[in-house]
Amino acid sequence: MSAKQSNCSLHEILQTHCGSSRDKENHAFLSECNADISAHLLSCHLSKCGDVTEAELIMARAGIRGMSATQITRITICPRHRHSLGRFWRAPRTCQHPGHTGKVTSLAGKHVINFQMADEICILFGKTITAVGSRNCNIFCWFFVIFFTKRELFPVVR
Repeated sequence: MSAKQSNCSLHEILQTHCGSSRDKENHAFLSECNADISAHLLSCHLSKCGDVTEAELIMARAGIRGMSATQITRITICPRHRHSLGRFWRAPRTCQHPGHTGKVTSLAGKHVINFQMADEICILFGKTITAVGSRNCNIFCWFFVIFFTKRELFPVVR
């Protein structure tokens, strides 16, 4: 797709502005996003997630789940959203788990939200978007928060 448009499909989904990025101005179909992202996955500590395409990574970070292949071929993306959700995305420096409590501190490390965790967060917290590759405190924080969240959702009956 080479026509320049005002808003892409992700503008409607994310409610963020569209635009150009890195001298690119034309929208594309999300299904055409197939750049090599192996170095980006490595830098985000997601290299063990298997063969992930650029389009799958963008969809996961945008919270797009449960769409058919036909629906995905209709989604357009502007350069700004493609780069900010794709290989030029950078992780926030604080824990991004929606149920995190306690002091917010700067994090550095290899504990990140992978594709499975993002799906579980979506199931537990509704339409919450937690970007794949975002940092979290540590694996114990996640188990603690998920354990207590599931206990609230499914109380033990004695």
